[in-house]
Amino acid sequence: MERVVIGLELDAVSVAHDGRTLIDHLSFGVERGSTTALLGPSGVGKSSLLRVIAGIDRPTSGRILLDGADVTDAPIHRRRIGLVFQDNQLFPHLSVADNVAYGLRNAATREARRSWRGTRTHERVHELLSIVGLADRGDDPVGILSGGEAKRVALARGLAPTPGALLLDEPLTGLDRALHDRLMEDLASILRTTGTTALIVTHDESEARFLASATVRLG
Repeated sequence: MERVVIGLELDAVSVAHDGRTLIDHLSFGVERGSTTALLGPSGVGKSSLLRVIAGIDRPTSGRILLDGADVTDAPIHRRRIGLVFQDNQLFPHLSVADNVAYGLRNAATREARRSWRGTRTHERVHELLSIVGLADRGDDPVGILSGGEAKRVALARGLAPTPGALLLDEPLTGLDRALHDRLMEDLASILRTTGTTALIVTHDESEARFLASATVRLG
């Protein structure tokens, strides 16, 4: 029997906001290379938990482990954990390609920054834009993109530095049903193709079933 390898693990993590406990001693693991859905209604702390895992905020208690290493106290840029925001947060003054390259140019260590210069960065950006179906849009300003295209760029940017885990906060919100369903299928395929360990926040049961091999329910 093949041994399950945990990529991302939460060990008794608690999260509070404005003095109110949102998450209380939550523990679960995401198998390496798989997708887990964090499912629940608005207001139960799903997005707050992602911010804690990403290192933007601190947990009240507990540990966060990536590939077995405790990263609870590691700064954001050294965690190897990517975050795709619900509103994409693309840089309007940069082109599509430069938005994707941003994460590579701001890699955690001086050695990593050096390794992502010049031709290698160009090749990685082209590879990611091809994976998300935007190979011919690299020079475009992000302001002319449709909602679905902007979400693809945000996903490519999150994947660019090959994170140990990728967090996605309601990645399909704000799309009409036809585009939502098409992008959901593409997202599932992209995460499988890249072998990414992913944690997706959603309030949609059908999204959780389609995208994830395991579900953690909150609220």
